[in-house]
Amino acid sequence: MRKILALILMLFMFNCASDALAREKTLTFAQISDSHLSLSGKNYRGRDVIKSAEFLEKAVKEINKNKDVQFVLFTGDNIDNPKKEELVAFLKIVNKLHKPYYMLIGNHEVFKNQGFTKKDYMHTVWWRHPQMFFKGPNYVLKPNNELVFIIVDGTNEIMPSPSGYFKENTLEWLDKKLKKYQNKKVVIVQHYPIFHEVRKTSHDIMDKDKYLQTINSYDNIIAIIAGHFHSNSDIYRKGIYYLSAPGFVAEPHEYKIITFSYDTKYLFADPSEFSVETKTYPTMEVKEPVETIIPEGN
Repeated sequence: MRKILALILMLFMFNCASDALAREKTLTFAQISDSHLSLSGKNYRGRDVIKSAEFLEKAVKEINKNKDVQFVLFTGDNIDNPKKEELVAFLKIVNKLHKPYYMLIGNHEVFKNQGFTKKDYMHTVWWRHPQMFFKGPNYVLKPNNELVFIIVDGTNEIMPSPSGYFKENTLEWLDKKLKKYQNKKVVIVQHYPIFHEVRKTSHDIMDKDKYLQTINSYDNIIAIIAGHFHSNSDIYRKGIYYLSAPGFVAEPHEYKIITFSYDTKYLFADPSEFSVETKTYPTMEVKEPVETIIPEGN
């Protein structure tokens, strides 16, 4: 009788452990921001554009070897000038990735008066990139059953500026998507940070209050990922992780790997069950990668 009870107890514990393992999930992806790939060969303001292609090639090789990385996000200013030939050169390199990758537009990449619009940009990408079948710069990714990534374009192609500019119809589109995916946890990806450890008023988002009003209407946003400031930053504020990657164009040419960890059973009931770990990886010979565990705060 004791043997039977012991066997039942063991089976019960095994099933509980298996159930817990099935609920625990991680999502790991790489972020490369502000690579500023250029064919002009002129460095400026600490931006090593001469070697931008060389180090981007190296980053692609490193990420291909990382079995944990599931996809890659290029969060804007992928090229330094609004030129089709630079975008084609960029795509030739990143198409060597063995993982899916997705792109958004930064303030350096489009300028209507120079003959390279957002439509031209997306059309160029669409013809050369198997995963980027989206017609416009705003789109949605669904990496798994719990998380939705909403890519939001905040670049002004009429009057390029370091300030983010989210048009009224873009905010309306974002509001519709947030409403549609209220039963999912949402990650917003954009070029322009909302909150950053470095304050750059000249690079801030125009009419930020309108943007904040849109996202503050929903409680399912867990992270907002950006670039633009060329500085690594991880902030936890009122239930949202604000993550920004360093500028890849500057030495030591760093990219960022982000891991989301959560228990599917408690993800929607207890926000503390969702956690983020980030690491920056330099492609030049420097110190070991720095691991960042984001503390909770206000």
